[in-house]
Amino acid sequence: MTARPTLMLFVGARGIRVADTCAALAPIAEVVLVTSDRIVSRRADRLADAAERVRDIVVAPTTGEILTRAREYARDKPVDGALTFSDDLVEVTAAFAAEHGLPGLGGPAAMVCYRDKFAQRRALAAAGVPVPPFHLLREPADVDAALAAVPLPAILKPTRGSGGALAFVISRPEELEPVLRESLSGVADAGAAIESGTEFLLEGLLVGDNWHGTTYFAPYVSVESIGGRGEIAHLAVTDRFPLAPPALETGMVLPSSLPAGRRAEVVDAADKALRALRFDTGLAHTELMLTADGPRVIEVNARAGGALPYLFPLVSSVDLTREAGRVALGLSPRRAAEFGGYGVFVAPQHPVGARVRRVDGLAAAARVPGVRAVIPLAAEPGHTVDFRQTMIAAVLGVAATAPDAARLWREVMDTIRPEYREANMPDHYHRTPMRGIAGAW
Repeated sequence: MTARPTLMLFVGARGIRVADTCAALAPIAEVVLVTSDRIVSRRADRLADAAERVRDIVVAPTTGEILTRAREYARDKPVDGALTFSDDLVEVTAAFAAEHGLPGLGGPAAMVCYRDKFAQRRALAAAGVPVPPFHLLREPADVDAALAAVPLPAILKPTRGSGGALAFVISRPEELEPVLRESLSGVADAGAAIESGTEFLLEGLLVGDNWHGTTYFAPYVSVESIGGRGEIAHLAVTDRFPLAPPALETGMVLPSSLPAGRRAEVVDAADKALRALRFDTGLAHTELMLTADGPRVIEVNARAGGALPYLFPLVSSVDLTREAGRVALGLSPRRAAEFGGYGVFVAPQHPVGARVRRVDGLAAAARVPGVRAVIPLAAEPGHTVDFRQTMIAAVLGVAATAPDAARLWREVMDTIRPEYREANMPDHYHRTPMRGIAGAW
């Protein structure tokens, strides 16, 4: 009897529920979880829920010791592949894979470009991929040089962050220094979405155009790709719903309803970006603004995007999590996904810094036609703690058409009704990068 391969799953502070990940991987491999006590304490789910589906669980005392513990495990037991679904551990996962001769995420050097937005912008620009003007800010003394290099309006965001945390639209020159100071001091309170010691990037605001020809969707999309054995396959384009201030996502729909020619333009732009960044093995999630001059890369991530591991199995022939496991084991990627409907993710958001009095409507949202699951996340009274605990719930659903998907999003957003004690935040917390552009909804 042939032994089943072993996958080492590096569990970070963010990402889909570990139990769900292990359930998808179980048919193809034995799974070993590697994480740290600090990460476990910051996750909303529990490792114990996955215990019956894994071979071993390795928990390091600190996050900095995760790679050491993974090495120690691999000295005595075989490991055939390594993967992660969390931004904060892509570099650790790549380092482990490189050391052990496993299919990797492009190698540790390439991973810097997926974790650091400044490094990524420089690499894309060097390869001739169109990018907006950008400038690195390490401290307030860098403000004048940044304003000289980047025309306003612009967006200020951490070089090592995700989920829109500490991303602000800058409209006037006098705003940049105080917002930068506020952001630098807010890194520690932003939680797992921001890496400690991050720097900040000021870049020109990409202005979207209405490629969809409707008012349903935001003017940006993402391309979901998978790589392995020297191949890159683009599985789908995903549409987005409007942002909540200042830059928090409120949902997505898979696949995109863009016309075929427009989807081809988007996929071509994502492919060029991935090749410029030496993408090799694993999942990639490339976000692009749909501008009047063509698609422009917002950012490239070496992981699945948001709820997509849940949406793919709902409406397509591909289980994204399982496919990530397959390529981590050295198998060729799936070349295409077939869709039988639209998968919808709805993410109602609290205002940043709000004091929540109550949230009504979660039970009613579960009864909205097409909704398959409502997962409460920040539905209890309390404080959103800056950029933490802003997503009220994760709602998953299916729809027959793109307009039906948009109606499902709208009905869920209207049904879940939060009440607040107060949310008196500065003006830059009330703007989004999408406000006032062509194709506004």
